[in-house]
Amino acid sequence: MAHKLDDFIQHALNAQPISGTSLIISLYGDALSHRGGEVWLGSLSLLLEPMGFSDRFVRTSVFRLQKEGWLAVEKLGRRSYYRIAERGMNQFRYAESKIYLSEQPEWDGKWDLLLLESVAKNERNRLKKELDWLGFAQLNTTLMAAPSSAQRDIPALLGELNASDSVIYFRADYPYPRSEQSLKELVSINWSLEQISQHYHEFIVSFRPLMALLRDCHEADLTPERCFQLRLLLIHFYRRIVLRDPMLPDALLPTQWEGLIARNLCINIYQHIDLAATRYVSERCETTIGQLPQPTAAYYRRFGSSHSEMLAQ
Repeated sequence: MAHKLDDFIQHALNAQPISGTSLIISLYGDALSHRGGEVWLGSLSLLLEPMGFSDRFVRTSVFRLQKEGWLAVEKLGRRSYYRIAERGMNQFRYAESKIYLSEQPEWDGKWDLLLLESVAKNERNRLKKELDWLGFAQLNTTLMAAPSSAQRDIPALLGELNASDSVIYFRADYPYPRSEQSLKELVSINWSLEQISQHYHEFIVSFRPLMALLRDCHEADLTPERCFQLRLLLIHFYRRIVLRDPMLPDALLPTQWEGLIARNLCINIYQHIDLAATRYVSERCETTIGQLPQPTAAYYRRFGSSHSEMLAQ
């Protein structure tokens, strides 16, 4: 059975090109962001070289991430230690709020509407791109919309985007159920739900065989190294889809939404391999002060699990 797990890992690595910067963002977000967010460059190589990624691949990737403001570097002697920069940490927090959800967000039926008519044209494209990543869709050339969410503080968001004075914010009700079907069709088109569903379907097809392997394999086959590699690939491929997902409430989604199936599959695999993967990271990683800190409590609340529940896996 052990070789079948290794075959799965190799197949996942070969299935499509893997960007070094994207993979290392996945690694930092999943394994390091709740453990101080800092690690020695050599530790990154120790983690990734067994997967076929060279030391040069790692060095080039972290250098680019530093230039882009995701990571900051500290040098002690001949060693370089890379930590998540402030800009990067804000992005990681937002991404984590989507990646590790256990269920669709609750919805009160209200909508957040943002009117960009007063925004300078050269700023409008930037704002639209940022808002799209945050779950808004464009209803016309100057109007962005999203179902209201308790997790989304619109005034604070506009402040972070330097748009508080130019974007007009409305909160709207939807009191007319007769046009619900038309609304769902509009949502499906403007939020590209069919395309997102297809990406989720591909993820399910790729990772469902892994769940069967994990159920059937012996405990000795689930070595910390294999578990780490599986967890990194799982989150890397899932993250790339879920961050495109606007996380619409159930009332606006198609029946048999592929995103729900993909999330449950991801949760089941993740909880099966997480503890061994975490041990592997602890054994391989070094910081400026020595050992990697233990994960914070928030780490163990991922996917709705408590620490005790995960220890029972």
